Amino acid sequence: MRRFIVTLALACTVVSAFAQKPVLRPRMEIVQSEEEAIDGLVRTNLEVFYMADEEPRTYYLSLGRLGLGGDIVQIEVNPLFELFIPLGNTLEEAIAKMEEIKDFFKQPKLSTMELTGSYALAYPTDELVTITLTRRQLIVSKVVEFSIPAPGSDTVVQATYVSKGEFGGLTTSLKIYKKLHPKEK
Repeated sequence: MRRFIVTLALACTVVSAFAQKPVLRPRMEIVQSEEEAIDGLVRTNLEVFYMADEEPRTYYLSLGRLGLGGDIVQIEVNPLFELFIPLGNTLEEAIAKMEEIKDFFKQPKLSTMELTGSYALAYPTDELVTITLTRRQLIVSKVVEFSIPAPGSDTVVQATYVSKGEFGGLTTSLKIYKKLHPKEK
C-alpha cells in the first residue's frame, strides 16, 4: 500500500510539472552594468537581455527597480517590479535605440523625452507605460532620470537615475557583444 501511495504521489508531481506554464520565464542576459551610487543617489542594475521563449525575439533594457518620491529624493518601496524598455528585434535595432538614448545625455539640463516601456514583475509584459526621460546635472556627473508617474499622484514619481558613464559603458559592451557574436540577430 505504501509503495502504491508513493508511486501515485510521484505520478501526480510529474504530471502537474508538465501541465503548467513555468512561473518564471527565462531571461537571456547579454550585457549588464552595476553601480552603487551616483553623487549619493542609489542606483540599480542595468541589463540588456531577451526572453528565450519569445518569438520574434525582442531585446529589452532593464532599468532595475524604481524609487518613489520627488525629483531628487527617492525611496525604494517595491523591490520586485522593474522598468523595461523594448529596444528592437535585432541587435542592430537594439544598438541604435541605445545610441539614441545615449545621445540624450548631450541635451541641455531639464530636457525631456518620452519612450514607451513596461513596468512589471520580473519580465516585460504587453502593458505599456509612458516613460519620461529628464536630463539632470548632478555635482560632477550628467544623469538621466527615467520616471513614470506614481499611481494616484501628480507630484510624486517613480524613478531611477542612470549616469552617462554607466549608460555609455553598457552601450559599448553591447557593441562588443555584437562583434563577438556576428551570427546572432
